[in-house]
Amino acid sequence: MSLWFNPFPSVILILVLRLIFLFLLAAPARAIDIEREEYRIVGWNNACSVAVERYAYPVLGQAIHGEPITSRIGTLAIVTKLPVVETRWVYEADGANTHDKIAIAGFRRKLRKAGFDRPGFEETIRDAETVDSPGSAEVILSTAIFEARPDFWPDTREWRLGRAHYNPLTTCALLVYEKIGERDRFKFILTRIYNPSARSDRGRAHTTNGRLLFNAGDLPGALEETGIGARMAPEVGGTRYHYAAMLALSGRLSAAMTELLAAVKLDGSFAAKAAEDVDFDSLRVRQDFRELILDRKTPPSPGSP
Repeated sequence: MSLWFNPFPSVILILVLRLIFLFLLAAPARAIDIEREEYRIVGWNNACSVAVERYAYPVLGQAIHGEPITSRIGTLAIVTKLPVVETRWVYEADGANTHDKIAIAGFRRKLRKAGFDRPGFEETIRDAETVDSPGSAEVILSTAIFEARPDFWPDTREWRLGRAHYNPLTTCALLVYEKIGERDRFKFILTRIYNPSARSDRGRAHTTNGRLLFNAGDLPGALEETGIGARMAPEVGGTRYHYAAMLALSGRLSAAMTELLAAVKLDGSFAAKAAEDVDFDSLRVRQDFRELILDRKTPPSPGSP
């Protein structure tokens, strides 16, 4: 007995499966929610241009935890006399399993070799409120002192200034705005600065705020704020001196001595001030403090043997 086989149902099934496969290919991939963002400064060149890395990380459970689903590395530059910013990403990757550490490291080296290897100055505007003091809060929380004229300003009802990165000459800055109410979401604004003392003035304001926080009983906040001031304006003896004091009061004696010597090198009068300052009582048992501060000897440069 022979069996007759009808091929048409199989052909139809194959066509249906192919249509389903094509539909799945054409269907958009499920969006992956972003849990947080982060960025890094690669370096500045000798103009108003900065190389950055930017990453976005997924919500737990939607992709590999701790691996970016959006990766960017490239430059932001003001390319005309007008404050118009040009962004050039030399590496872009989106989606799960797209982050390539080796490729990014290679582009990072190329950018530094191309001249984006100059460190600048960094400012952090802390979430904690500043102490109400004449002038310092207005300077820290406002951008007016920059006298900047970028091509746009973000809506301050949605975004707050979180950080500022200054090029070595303080002629321009990368302002980093954070999304209010969301964790680590950023907006970059690269702008020229028309006030040459803006960076040092803001550094002094952070130092003043730190001293006031200390007076209010907040030593950790005072240490953080004076540290911001010292890193922003390392050429100002007062920022280094007050950071040294907060370090000493926090028990970080070696770091305090290094900062104090830096302050005295910038302004010798800080040696006499430190000799009488109770903030440095914890350093008085140190031989270097006795020799270089109490005996009023000229201190060596920080880090020298």
